[in-house]
Amino acid sequence: METLRQDLQYSLRRLRLSPGFAATAVLTLAIGIGATTAIFTLLYQVILRTLPVQHPEQLYKIGKDINCCVTGGMQTEWNLFGADLYRTLRDQTPNTDGIAAVQAGTTTLSARREGEGASQPLDVRVISGNYFDVLGVKPYMGRLLRPEDDRTGAAPVAVLSYAVWQSRFHADPRLVGSTLLLSGTPVTVVGVGAANFLGERNDGDPAGVWLPLSQEPLLEPERKLLNTPGSHWLDLLVRIPARSQVPVVERALQVELVRWLRTHKEPTDHTPDAVVEKQTTHLTSADTGINNLRDQYQKSLVLLSAIAGFVLLITCANLANLMLVRGMARSQELNVRAALGAPRWRMVREMLTESVVLSILGGVVALAVAYGGVKGILALAMKDVTVSPLSASPSLPVLAFAFAISLLTGVAFGIAPAWIVTDSNPADALRGANRSTTDASARPQRILIILQAALSVALLSTAGLLIGSLRNLQHQDFRFEPHGRLIAFVDLQAAGYRFEQLEGLYRRMEQQFSGVPGLHGFAYATYSPMAFNNWGGDIAFPGSDPNAHMNASYTAVSPMFFDTVGTRLLRGRVFTDRDTNAAPRVAIVNQKFVDRFMKGKQPLGEVFGPDSLLPSAFTIVGVVDDSKYGDPTEPTRPMWFTPIAQSLDLSGLHASPAVLAQAESGEHFYHFAGNLIFRYDGDPTAAANTVRRTLQAINPDIAVTRLTTYDEQVSNYFTTQQLVVRLTTIFGCIALVLAALGIYGVTAYSVGRRRHEIGIRMALGADRSGILQMILRSSLVQTGIGLLIGIPAAFVAGYLLRSQLYGLAGWNLLPVLASCAALLCAAFLASAIPARRAAAIQPMQALRSE
Repeated sequence: METLRQDLQYSLRRLRLSPGFAATAVLTLAIGIGATTAIFTLLYQVILRTLPVQHPEQLYKIGKDINCCVTGGMQTEWNLFGADLYRTLRDQTPNTDGIAAVQAGTTTLSARREGEGASQPLDVRVISGNYFDVLGVKPYMGRLLRPEDDRTGAAPVAVLSYAVWQSRFHADPRLVGSTLLLSGTPVTVVGVGAANFLGERNDGDPAGVWLPLSQEPLLEPERKLLNTPGSHWLDLLVRIPARSQVPVVERALQVELVRWLRTHKEPTDHTPDAVVEKQTTHLTSADTGINNLRDQYQKSLVLLSAIAGFVLLITCANLANLMLVRGMARSQELNVRAALGAPRWRMVREMLTESVVLSILGGVVALAVAYGGVKGILALAMKDVTVSPLSASPSLPVLAFAFAISLLTGVAFGIAPAWIVTDSNPADALRGANRSTTDASARPQRILIILQAALSVALLSTAGLLIGSLRNLQHQDFRFEPHGRLIAFVDLQAAGYRFEQLEGLYRRMEQQFSGVPGLHGFAYATYSPMAFNNWGGDIAFPGSDPNAHMNASYTAVSPMFFDTVGTRLLRGRVFTDRDTNAAPRVAIVNQKFVDRFMKGKQPLGEVFGPDSLLPSAFTIVGVVDDSKYGDPTEPTRPMWFTPIAQSLDLSGLHASPAVLAQAESGEHFYHFAGNLIFRYDGDPTAAANTVRRTLQAINPDIAVTRLTTYDEQVSNYFTTQQLVVRLTTIFGCIALVLAALGIYGVTAYSVGRRRHEIGIRMALGADRSGILQMILRSSLVQTGIGLLIGIPAAFVAGYLLRSQLYGLAGWNLLPVLASCAALLCAAFLASAIPARRAAAIQPMQALRSE
């Protein structure tokens, strides 16, 4: 320990005597370690962090995939479950410590405290009464939900998350025990959840209000999913205390699932028994929760982790060069010490201690760099989020990672220079070995420069590919017009409206907005283009196979919808005010629908339906362009549109009362507009304020969850890609700068070592241009070798990246050539300064200095 203390003191003293070197090394390390730590901070929180519950390793999700929000029919691999099926699985599955249910989607309700006038939108999830018991969560204040709260007729109660209690209700302790009006329904707040618990989901802006399952019909009276066995809308979590029982529980769940499907099959359901027998489900670990963020960001974070690792590798190579230069300058001293009997391992340990001290200091500064980096990343990725599940503050695992990576970095860039520098003959100290007319001692540095150049080309090329992919995504033809449009997200059911009131509400909206200055177009729809929503289901044609599973998306729209969003009509007509509930049922389809299902037929006048029991429900009266409604990276789906004023005629549907009730409930819910679209002139902020004021005048309970320009709405689809492109570009530029600094350092060191040789050359007649060319040629040869290695590496990186590219092949020459050009320019500039210094050497001064 005493020897280690001495090494530390000596290292700190040497660094104090070389403040320029120490500052350069620490800042360089801070960039490399900080970038890596920032990405790990996000990687840990998104992928690795477990739920803050008791024994999270005992939790499993029933179903492999994460789906939202409501589905029906056979799923083959089951992930969502209805309430009746949940109760069956909960009561009939042995070897568990409970199965809990939670709504897969969210319900946005208008909320206000009793006695207050202003309301605000709150995202709510309904859960089973045993949810908190199964997860093992304690209350921060009050109590949590109990099984008795989840019984029919129980008093409506709610639990708030700590984050929502703080952000929306200013941490008012009087809230517990008071009444909240949720869409007009009085609900008693009985407690606040644990401070670190945001729910079972790792999700952006997670819902922070939990209500019992039994209250779902009160909150969404049009759907009443709780009472419709054929609707599947719940995620199920099971706690299994013994890992050995997981396969047993999984098999029991599969048996009970098939048994329930057999006993609940409707007479009108013609699904073959063989298909029913193939229905299954599987258990997946839920120790990190139902991880939506992982599904959304995992690929990007893994990519960024690899890129940050390359930057750290370049940083180590750069610091190794600095340590080699520093060590070579001490070669005479080390030779003398070796001649006097100092053991080699002692000198290696001394130099390695200095490297580790540098890396620890760099790691400390890196934490500040990482914190700022994560804050910036979250500002982009989590904008417009009320409650973020991610934090820039380093946790214990992140601190441990930063410390470990600092130690490894110190060893990585310190061990080789220390070993090389101390590998000399002590007798050289007596023969003036510092004089040399060769540059063989710089060979390790040249190898490191080649490595830096190769990695820089690969990183810059990757950034170029991602920039090109993002440009293709953003500038593709969306087949609608986002410019000069506003989109408002509303929940009319949350505002207390019932199906019977919608016609009057829509008529009043049209009247109110028609005379508003600055607005010259208004439309509404269940959902609109690129609104982060999608309804889909099977369709049927007269005489078609009932098991054909022809799937298409659908939405209900107002008469002015296509004109307002700027979707082009290709043939036929759009909807008009005459397409009321008293008129024949009509539909408009997109071109993809025609290409996929019409088999070359003339679409106008053809009929189809949403079910094999209603194959002639709609007559096609128009065809519109293939506007993008979902993920812009995916192909356009077949789609059909119906007038929002028309309801599906269910009188011809021969089914049981339960199926009829479910169909009628779904049809009513389908007519609640979720998006309001406006065309505007002038300032978008002024137009948005006008929209808010007008909606408040219509009904102050209509809570606008989001109101933005359509340009911004489209841009939100590319937030992840923009983030990855920016970070990759930053990392690529850092790599280029570090490579340039490395080239400068090696070239400058080489000039210093060869000063005597250059003096002799010039004394023998070499001109200054020749010396300049010699130094530049040596530097550019190293860079060229790096390019020869880096170009194949860039193509390999592009090939591995091909699944994340849009409209680009992985083997793209342009970004590779641009990266090579950038590196060559940087190398030329970096080596030109020491080359000019070499050309300015005076022969006699160089010879006398030796």
